[in-house]
Amino acid sequence: MKTAGSILKETRKEKEISLDHVAEETKIRKEYLLALEKDDYPRLPAITTVKGFLRNYAQYLNLDPEKIVAVFKRDCQRSQEQGPVFPSSKDLTKQLKWSPKRTLIAVTIIFILAFLAYFTYQYHGLLGRPNLEVYSPIDNQQLTEEQIIVKGKTETDSVVKVNGSLVSLDDQGKFSYRLLLASGENEIVVEATNRLGRKKQQTRTVYLNKRD
Repeated sequence: MKTAGSILKETRKEKEISLDHVAEETKIRKEYLLALEKDDYPRLPAITTVKGFLRNYAQYLNLDPEKIVAVFKRDCQRSQEQGPVFPSSKDLTKQLKWSPKRTLIAVTIIFILAFLAYFTYQYHGLLGRPNLEVYSPIDNQQLTEEQIIVKGKTETDSVVKVNGSLVSLDDQGKFSYRLLLASGENEIVVEATNRLGRKKQQTRTVYLNKRD
């Protein structure tokens, strides 16, 4: 009795069509076509997918797709009597069931990724320049008072200087420094230096217009 695979194979050879050509025309991988022709069910994917392959292959060879599928079902039923050919839904559920081992692997992967992210952040933080914000004064500000308070924020482990003078930081990295101004244009240079000696500067120019 001919099987679905043997019918397909004989028809293909009668038409003198190569498997490579069938694979190209039907978009079915050659290894699956070989498995279909040899009735090698364990090498095939899920049964619903195989039925689709059979219909496409049969149509390409001008055979009745439903008859080929019917023969396949008969062949498959006989094979199942000797042992499972395709995984059952219970088998799939068992394979997909979460296990303590998989949980441990997932947690380990998450931990490694988190460590790498933290290490990368610290690495770039050390090699990069420190953050530095100057809130006051604003650039090109016009003033009438001879004193101005320079305010800003940087990283807590940085050293800050205003026009070369050391400035103290609070526990949040904020600083405040009172500076005397000269008449006319004044340049204010705020510099932050981190532990590795990387520096960042902010410059503000202000103008003192003394009252008469």
